[in-house]
Amino acid sequence: MIEDELLPSERFKGEKKEFWRPAYHFTAPSGWLNDPNGLIYYKGWYHLFYQYNPAGCEWGPMHWGHAVSRDFLHWKDLPPALKPDQPYDDDPEGGCFSGSAVEKDGRLWLFYTGAVKRGGRAVQTQCMAYSDDGVIFHKYHLNPVITEPPEGNSEDFRDPKVFFAEGGWNMVVGGSACGDGGGGDGRIYLYRSEDLLKWKFAGTVLASDGRLGTMFECPDMFELDGKWIVTCSPMYHPGGNKALYCVGTMDFETCRYEVEKIGCLDYGSDYYAAQSCLDQFGKRIMVAWQNGWDWMPWCTGQGPSGEEGWRCVLALPRRITLDSEGSICAAPISLDTIQRDRTVAERCELTGRKRYLYPGDPFCFEVAVRVSIKNIESQSIEIGLFDDGEHVLMIDADFVAGVVTIDKSRMGPWDVGRIHAPFNTSRPVFEMRILVDHSSVEVITDEGRCCMTTNVYPDKEQTGCFIRTPYKTAALERLEVISFHGIWD
Repeated sequence: MIEDELLPSERFKGEKKEFWRPAYHFTAPSGWLNDPNGLIYYKGWYHLFYQYNPAGCEWGPMHWGHAVSRDFLHWKDLPPALKPDQPYDDDPEGGCFSGSAVEKDGRLWLFYTGAVKRGGRAVQTQCMAYSDDGVIFHKYHLNPVITEPPEGNSEDFRDPKVFFAEGGWNMVVGGSACGDGGGGDGRIYLYRSEDLLKWKFAGTVLASDGRLGTMFECPDMFELDGKWIVTCSPMYHPGGNKALYCVGTMDFETCRYEVEKIGCLDYGSDYYAAQSCLDQFGKRIMVAWQNGWDWMPWCTGQGPSGEEGWRCVLALPRRITLDSEGSICAAPISLDTIQRDRTVAERCELTGRKRYLYPGDPFCFEVAVRVSIKNIESQSIEIGLFDDGEHVLMIDADFVAGVVTIDKSRMGPWDVGRIHAPFNTSRPVFEMRILVDHSSVEVITDEGRCCMTTNVYPDKEQTGCFIRTPYKTAALERLEVISFHGIWD
């Protein structure tokens, strides 16, 4: 049983000593974290599971970490839900890989990939576990329930997402068609079941034609405003896309998915393995791993936080909607309950000189700007974060090109390159939110149609934050600076 008085977690009693650990983004208590798993609202609690190595800050035998929340923001740590201890999942190069959760007749069911090596080859099978209290889980005695991939698939066959639709249970699984050298184009397969226990292959939902990546990891599928949305994280996407979505129609009887639009969930360098669920009000909420593989072996760009005994972050949960043009819009969950201070300026004039902003905590705040595009004289506005006179992270919104750029080239050894994302300049108003949380930066523009998530690793001296325009002057309709408490405070 989960008790209210146990919230929040007591993992950080006293002064926070880990500089790079975010204050309002979810992190594991220690060790390694990657993909979110099994998001579900169950018996009054939001359950978050995640890929977890409790024994070290590098990827290792995968467990399922576990935490619960009432609001998707404040979390209580629970014991790991799954650990690798069976012949089909006990391997130092495998474990209990990613999956999902559903409720049936009051019981919570977890679906995951058991991953082992046999004879030098990866063996990935789909497995189940269950719980009657949401805390203690038992692996299904007839595991694995899917023992091999469809004919023509490679060794890559993982990350089951289970959902109920069209009068039955459905499971989408990521895969890769066999090709020269053992890997080919990405696939998402559909399985169907009447009882959640016995599964039958139904067909292929989505297939890459060589332009969408070689393997579709962590697929998700859900209905939104009469359309079926398919998301995945493609390996080796030619454009570097780490979070793909498709909008279309689905015929479950024939397993025919008609794609109407393909888009990007997040244009940043660190947004991967997104998974969604319905909240208690029936709204779609999405969470992703705030990192990316880039691309094995073996995770050389995961940042210096291992020095503090932990590594990797989950992006803020986002509410997902569909606009009239069939594009995904994402809005971060409300942070009102952790707001500390708010400063608002109306009709704020900018020049080429730095206008410094002063959040209460220079590493834990939000900057929000609102601009009338029709009335602005300048070509762009720039916001600088973590400025110490020598190092700075620059965010540039170019109203002529319709591009937002995050420039990390002047930060440090862990932060390199530039990230670009498009936004629609035909809309009369441009709004941008920048959420800063120690080693996390999330930029939301174009009413959530354009999101950019990246990790950063500033020094403690990089406390400056400013806004300016490099061309002429500019008048902002509104400028807000909001500081936050930590969720563990």
